[in-house]
Amino acid sequence: MTRFVLYTVALTVLAADQITKFAAARLLPTGESRPLLGPYLSLTVQRNTGAAFGMFPAATIALIALAAIIIIFIAVWSPQIAQSNRLLAAGLAMVLGGAAGNLIDRLRLGYVFDFIDLHFWPVFNVADIGITCGAILVLIVLFLRTQANQHDNSTNM
Repeated sequence: MTRFVLYTVALTVLAADQITKFAAARLLPTGESRPLLGPYLSLTVQRNTGAAFGMFPAATIALIALAAIIIIFIAVWSPQIAQSNRLLAAGLAMVLGGAAGNLIDRLRLGYVFDFIDLHFWPVFNVADIGITCGAILVLIVLFLRTQANQHDNSTNM
């Protein structure tokens, strides 16, 4: 069951990312901005050749290699890692789908297509949401496991 959850969530994040990027590219030229919720949310198409927040803009090859390693690691080993925990599987799957979405952009376009603009944060995309939320979920699960193990160890003393 966990393998099914893992790949279903990953494919859902990947599909949502690619569909929204396609729609945003059709709606708006690069560099222009279209308000959606007043001053809070806009569509602003940007090309990101770097990593998060535009860091390392000339590292496209290294970022492609890193994304490929992360994708392979999660796809191969996460079913075993997450076998006993659906939340862990879901978090890993979100990272997998997001990393795949941004990797597709880098391979196809040479940059990551960003379009969600909150005006107080760098422009991002659905893949970035998947990576961030997935990583937070993985950290929460690991933290709770650590807390439970520490509690079990202190009880056994």
